[in-house]
Parts: sequence; structure tokens; C-alpha cells
Amino acid sequence: IFSIIMMRGGFLLVWIYWLIDRLLWFCRGKTAYQVKVPEKFSIHKQAERVKGENNVFRCGYVNKDDGMYYEKYPHKECQSLYDVFARSARVNAAKDCLGERTNDGPYEFQDYATVHRKARAFGSALVGKLRVKPANSSNIGIYSKNCSGWFISALGAISQSIATVPLYDTLGADTAEFIVNQCEIEVIVVDNAEKTRKLIDISRRMPTLKHIVVILETEATDELVDSGRKAGIAVHRFSEVIAEGHLHPLPETKPKGEDVYIISYTSGTTGMPKGVMLTHRNVMASCLIAFEYTCETFAPGYFGKDEVLLSFLPLSHMMEQGCHWLIMHFGGSIGYFRGDILKLGEDMQTLQPTFFPVVPRLLNRMYDGVMAKVNGANFIVGALFNLARWAKLIDLENGYIQHDSLWDKIVFRKIRAAVGGRVKLIMTGSAPIADEVMQTMRVSFGCFLAEIYGLTECSAVATVTWAADARSGHCGGPCACTSIKLVDVPEMNYFAAEGKGEVLLKGPAVTKGYYKEPTKTAELFDEDGYMHTGDIGWMRPDGTLRLIDRKKHIFKLAQGEYVAPEKIEAMYTRVESVLQVFVDGDSLERWLIAVVVPDPEVIGRWDERKNGTKRSVEDICADPKAVEFVLDQLSACGKANKLNSIEQVKKVILEAEPFTIENGLLTPTLKSKRPALRMKYKKAMSKIYKAYSHL
Repeated sequence: IFSIIMMRGGFLLVWIYWLIDRLLWFCRGKTAYQVKVPEKFSIHKQAERVKGENNVFRCGYVNKDDGMYYEKYPHKECQSLYDVFARSARVNAAKDCLGERTNDGPYEFQDYATVHRKARAFGSALVGKLRVKPANSSNIGIYSKNCSGWFISALGAISQSIATVPLYDTLGADTAEFIVNQCEIEVIVVDNAEKTRKLIDISRRMPTLKHIVVILETEATDELVDSGRKAGIAVHRFSEVIAEGHLHPLPETKPKGEDVYIISYTSGTTGMPKGVMLTHRNVMASCLIAFEYTCETFAPGYFGKDEVLLSFLPLSHMMEQGCHWLIMHFGGSIGYFRGDILKLGEDMQTLQPTFFPVVPRLLNRMYDGVMAKVNGANFIVGALFNLARWAKLIDLENGYIQHDSLWDKIVFRKIRAAVGGRVKLIMTGSAPIADEVMQTMRVSFGCFLAEIYGLTECSAVATVTWAADARSGHCGGPCACTSIKLVDVPEMNYFAAEGKGEVLLKGPAVTKGYYKEPTKTAELFDEDGYMHTGDIGWMRPDGTLRLIDRKKHIFKLAQGEYVAPEKIEAMYTRVESVLQVFVDGDSLERWLIAVVVPDPEVIGRWDERKNGTKRSVEDICADPKAVEFVLDQLSACGKANKLNSIEQVKKVILEAEPFTIENGLLTPTLKSKRPALRMKYKKAMSKIYKAYSHL
């Protein structure tokens, strides 16, 4: 009887499996693309231990015959980024290259041939008119929001082997002065009059600065030119500099692969920033060679020459730089957002990009928006959304990327349309992101959603999730240009023998050091040439890396226990009422305090339910009941994520004003400036510690 029951039960399970499989097949879209892992590789072995070395791992899909790294650019004649663009300009002369839009109009593009002509003319004028030496020892600054003029200036500079130094769009005067002086910059390209005046005002403290080139024609008024002349600075219009180069062309001084392309100043969470020197070879290895090799390994033919990038992350950010050069490599198009983050959605819908790099915070906001609508709808809508999500996740686990399935047509179509309707790849990095967010947005957008781990010092990319890996909760294995070493951090109880430790990096994408900082450069590398990151990682059994802690920002509480605030913040960021959070403590105290910028919509709805009135965010933040509400949510989150008692915050400060780049509390890559935040809230925290000394 037992055997008969088992046989019937087995038949029932097979029948249910067949029925689900047929349902998935019926609902699957016609354009579904199935990603497959080649037979010689395994998704359960994404990193491979290097024999003869302690706790060193290489990429799991680089053939051993190719060596430790894959370094073969498909076009052998290209030795530098300038060669990459010059080749694309020859092959795609009449194709759209760089585009911008004015007000609510369409995007207007310049073709590759035009961009190349302008860049060569700009390079000629840099040398001929502005007297910059055509050599890799020369640097020019670019102090502008993302625009065509930014990229043309950089391209023109490297046509003469001159290195580019991006100045952050929201840079303070002291930092600008430091960078210009350290790099001995003679020419800075700016986009508007405001930045020009800022530079003129401090020009006496920057003796090397001689020329400012203004991209926006209408901003370079006679008054501004005269103001510069009085300060000993020549102010030029961008178009006039290019015209001068057309009239007096000079031979190119092409860069070599080992020449510095960019000196990218790190965010500077403490003190003055450090200038990371990245060569043409570094950027090509990380952003072009490794990317193309990965695509051809897992998704041959998926990406091509018709890709479109929406550029909105700052070009001082190496992920955005990498995306620019990737599009140039493919021969695709780049459209620049108008500079207003509130209108980013409109720009996406107008441009319809296929590439879209984002920071996790933007994905979190999109996810929150989707789930708010789902949770606010009736039971049937919620059930349908969950069914569609479940079905697409099963297909995703089988490697199917699709955006025209039955589920897309009835559930996810509007979500995909919000980012233009054509997106094929979204890349995210720079901060942790919750599993639920990754999985929901993957099925909603119907595209590859890759999580990347990297630093400026390794040209933005060190690990990347495999296209065929639908799981979340990790940032992939080592990419084709990187090897990873784990080293012990005994003071935090992390040991490489257990698969946990500080992450060190090596490979052709890694910087050769900090500009004019030999001591800091020496500190950056270990005795084997591996670069310290300060990040604590767990190399999981399947060869994927998960970041679990941060070495630099730990501090000790009065009871002698170490606390890693960034790990706690990463968990608290997923709390519904939290927009931003900063966790801090004091070595003389036994517990933590959180400064929380509440989500205005969530805290507003709570206030309306509690008090029946609509108050300003400032008034709500001053209400002790609101503080208690947020603290309760943080405590529940901490318990759910198994934070121990000393990691749980005991008190909360509500802050109505968000942390921003402009108010000096965020870096240009949107990381918290911990020293600035600590200084800002020091008095408020001291007051709380004094009032609740009994806790």
C-alpha cells in the first residue's frame, strides 16, 4: 500500500511540475533571452583558489591558458582609450554619439565624426593657444556637470597625452584649491559663470591657473571675461577655443597604454582627498575588456552597437567613466540628463536608454514606490503582483531575461516604462542593497540587474554578479581583470582561513598609486603588491563575495566591544520610515544613537493617522511620539536581522534636512562624511547621553 501511495504521490508531483512548466512556457515572452553558463564553468565555483598562494582567488570563468587575468582587447590596434574612440569614429562616423536636451524638447545628438573633429580641435588649441605642454606630465581640470563639453574636453586632452582631473560639481573652495595646486593645473573647463566666479575669487591662491574655458556660451559674458582679466585669468568661450583649434590644427600626441588617463580624487570622507592615478590600460582592463569578455561568455550577442546610456552619475565617478567608454567601444549613444534629479524620470522616458548605472538609493526609492502602490491596492492586485513576481523569478532562475511575457503585459509594463521601456542592463554598486529589492526590480524591469563591487582605485569594478546567477545577497565573483586576497583582521575576529577577512585586490585595473603621495601609496599595497580596500568580505563556498563589514570605521564602546556602524546603517536603511541614517557612539558610553532623516511621505502618513492633521516635517521631527515611532521600527529591524544588544541603537535624533553633497554631509559618490556628521550632531548626542546616563 505504501508503495502504491508513493507511486501515486510521485506521479502527482511530476504532474504538478509539468503543469507549472507549461504555465511558465505559455506565459513566457517571444523575446526571452536565456543566459547559460558554459559547460566548462560552474555557477557554484565563481572564484578559484590560486595554487601556491594563501587565500588568493581568481576569476572562475577565465581559462587557465589565458593566465591569471584576461587582458586581450578585441581590436589589437587600440592601445589607449583615445584609440578606442578613434576606431569607433571611423566605423560609426555618422552615428549619434553625444546628446543633450533643452527644456522639454527631444534629445539632439552630435555624430561621432563631429565629436572627433571637435575633440582634436580642442586638443590642438590646448597646446597651441593655451600653451599646455603635450605630454602626460600635464593635467587639465574639468569642473562641470555631465554634458557633451565634458567628454569632448577629456577626449581632446588625451589626444595630446594630457591627463584629465575631474573637479566635483559641488566642490568647496578649499578642496578645489588643493587639487588645482597639487596637479599644477593651468587650464580648467567649467560649464557656467557661477563656477567661473568661484575659481576667480580664489585664483590668487592657485598660482598655476591661467585659463578658464566656459562651455555655456551665454554664461561667458564680457563682464565675466573682464573680471577674470583683472585677476590675471583669461576666460574663454568653449566654441572659440574649438574654432581656434580648427584654424590652427596640430599633430596628435597619442597616449600609450601606461600613460595616466585620469587623476580621480577620492571622495574625501576625512581630510583632503587623494588623487588616484588611473592609466588607459587600467580603465580598458576593467570597463572594456573584462565587460566584453563577461558578456561573450554568458550572453553572446545580447549587447551591441545600438546601446544608449543615460548619463546622470557624476563623471568624476569611475563607474560613470567606465560606462562612457563602454558605449564608445560599442559605438552606441550617450544622452545627458538635464541636471535636475527631479526630472530624471522624464529624461529616461524621452531617451529610452538601454544602459542605466544607478546607486542603490535610487533602486530603493523605485522599489518603495512600487511596493507602496501594491500594498495600497486591493487583495486581487496584490495577489496578482506576487504571482507574477513568483513566476518571473522561477524563469529568472532558469536564465530567462524577458520583458514581454504575459506577466509583463499585465503587471510590470508600467514599471519598465518608467525607465524608458528599453533598458537591457542596470548596474548598481557603492553600497549594500537588500535581496528583496534586487529580486523585485530584476523581474519588474525585465533586464540584467548586476551588482558590482569596486573602488576608484581599481577602476570601479573588482567583482560582478554573473548574468546567469539569479540569486542575490552577494556581489559576484572576481571579474576577469582581478584577483582577490583575504587577510586576517584579528581585532574584529575575522580570519582568512575561515573565508573572512579584509579584501585586497590585484590586477591590470588596479591603480599605480596616489598622485604625489608616495607615503600613502606605500601604505595602500601589501608586500605582494595587493591593494588594501578596508572592506571586510566573506568569500562564500560558491566563490561569490559578500561584504560584511568595514575595517576603517569601527569604534569601541565603553564595555570594550567593537561596533561597525556601516553594517548597522545598511540594515536600518531598509526601514520604511528611514530615508537616511547615521549611527554613532562614544568610547565613554555603552550604547549607540542614530540620526535619522525620515521619509517625508511615510512620516507624514503616520502623523495624519495619529493626529489627524498635516504638519511640516520639521514639526513632526520635533514630536517625541514620532521619535518613539521611528525607534520602534529600528528596533524591530534590528531584531529581525539579529543585531546583538550593543549594535541596537537606544536613542534616535530625527533630522528634517537630508544629508546632501551641498551641505557637506555626503561625498560626491553619496557616501556619508562621518567626521562631518559626527561634528554636526556632537552636542545633541552629548545632551542625550547626559540625560539618559542610566541606560
